[in-house]
Amino acid sequence: MAEYHPLSRQVGRRIAATRQSHGLSAADLAERLRWPRDTLVNYETGRRRLTVEHVIAIATALGIPPATLLLDDAKLMALITELVHEPSAIDEVLFFLRAREDTPPSQH
Repeated sequence: MAEYHPLSRQVGRRIAATRQSHGLSAADLAERLRWPRDTLVNYETGRRRLTVEHVIAIATALGIPPATLLLDDAKLMALITELVHEPSAIDEVLFFLRAREDTPPSQH
């Protein structure tokens, strides 16, 4: 019986979902990675443990920030992706967040 690694399985599910949302089959993504298709499928199902290096390689092949595969919050994933693609917005977001800190709680 196959052993499943819970955290790798969660990240693997995100990889599979992201791959599918990009219109890619497992074979397509595996080809981009130059991996056997079964290797990718084993990562997506949690049958093989993911390393940081694997997550980075997969994210790079998908054209997304690696951190987004580790998050379970779609809005946060979208924000990180936007900030990676538009670094100048980071200062604007930080300015906004700091301004909120200076505002009394009743005005939020």
